Amino acid sequence: MRKSPVGALLLVSALLVPQAASAADIAATYNVDVGPMTMSVVRFELDTSGDIVGTRSRIKGNGITSLFSEYSVDAKAEARADSEGVQPLRFRLLRERDENRREASLTWNAQGEISYEPRIKNPALRQKVEGALGKDVVDPLTVLLRIGAAGTDPCPSVHQVFDGRDLFELAFTDKGKGKLADLPAYGGEVQHCEVRWTPIAGRAMEKKIPGDVYDVSFAPVGKLASGQTMWLPVVMSGKLKGFGFSIYATKLKAASGSSELSGVQ
Repeated sequence: MRKSPVGALLLVSALLVPQAASAADIAATYNVDVGPMTMSVVRFELDTSGDIVGTRSRIKGNGITSLFSEYSVDAKAEARADSEGVQPLRFRLLRERDENRREASLTWNAQGEISYEPRIKNPALRQKVEGALGKDVVDPLTVLLRIGAAGTDPCPSVHQVFDGRDLFELAFTDKGKGKLADLPAYGGEVQHCEVRWTPIAGRAMEKKIPGDVYDVSFAPVGKLASGQTMWLPVVMSGKLKGFGFSIYATKLKAASGSSELSGVQ
């Protein structure tokens, strides 16, 4: 699996929380299967405090893959969600593989401008990336919070995302409604979407990595105080370097007394 799928794993491990003034605290676990093997496990947590939404996603190698290489990703984000939508505040991404450790942090000011560390070392590449960064760019966790704030349907929509190294576009297309019955953690109605990942600037663009297309299904797991639907991605599939993969929810948990999780097993 090439490095760009980290964004895909973070994508599916993020929750959609439209107008999240009173969203439930939620925890979810996903398996990442390539062929018949579970290669990684993703754990996600969401907490709210007033209009601040905090998200965290952790990815670890699983099974036979961990025997050959210790691999993990730990991402955290904070965003402000109110009647005007969702604005990213802070994002931190830590990648570890064996003895190699890489960290990136992003911060947005009141005007929506991004600062990030460490800055890209190559001057020409840095100029391309920073020249393409706009005020509507979000991080890989906050992007789905923003999708949820747009309305009652998680797609269609188009977003630009930056992880401190690569700037890319996520374009969601509505593929209709359906039902799922065979997931460990959920069975019920879903919204099917196609998401196209396209590099804009950064290492992936310089290496001419082609865009990828994934299928993702979102479950309506509850209602917020605003009356809007709260969406959760429960399954995602596609191909990476010619290998088919599937990411699916194995556990879902919400704070007691909060949103009703219809369909959760």
